[in-house]
Amino acid sequence: MLNKLTGEDVLNIFIEQHRLCSPLDPETDESAEFTMDTSIDEWVSANDLLPWYSLYRYLNEEFHISATEEEWYEQILTPESKGTLKDLCEFIAKRSQTGDIKSIKLFGKDCISAAIFLTLKRNLERMKVDVSELRPSSSVIPYLEKYFGEMVAQTTLVSRGGKVFDTFKIKVKKKGFFNYINIFDPNRYTFLTGEIQTFRDLTLKIMEINSISESQTSV
Repeated sequence: MLNKLTGEDVLNIFIEQHRLCSPLDPETDESAEFTMDTSIDEWVSANDLLPWYSLYRYLNEEFHISATEEEWYEQILTPESKGTLKDLCEFIAKRSQTGDIKSIKLFGKDCISAAIFLTLKRNLERMKVDVSELRPSSSVIPYLEKYFGEMVAQTTLVSRGGKVFDTFKIKVKKKGFFNYINIFDPNRYTFLTGEIQTFRDLTLKIMEINSISESQTSV
């Protein structure tokens, strides 16, 4: 069983998202390090994030919370505020229920791996990812190619900021000079994901990170 998210979990999620994404975005500060004392403004700047009026909506969606615009602005995003990541992380953790994952019965046995997979699938669907064909045996690469932001958001959320992917290595799919320089082609890249090839691999890695075991680990 995985209990409800804590403020430390949320901070670890932000740190892991920065580790994975910053090497792919030249506008970010790859060297930035975050603690609970880091200011929210510093975190936003280092990650080249959306303006606040868009960012709070994205955070609501990412963490599956329903904080109102008034709550965000009165408690976190007030222009005069000197808010820190501690304020932001605790604000999110207090409202988020997505970290609370309990095992489900599969063939009469408790199966936490099935619960993790189904939670990840449900969370991706909430972020408008087409999961109609998603199975444990599905490759993670096509989903990263099409839904990179959503995949990073939800794998780091379900793993509580654990290191699921060692890194995302980029490979240009199309050969030729024009394809090499055409950085605006959404189908230009693919990802090399090491030992994490399928959603089954992803699920079992999340279990390993969180030191979870069960008598039946297949999903």
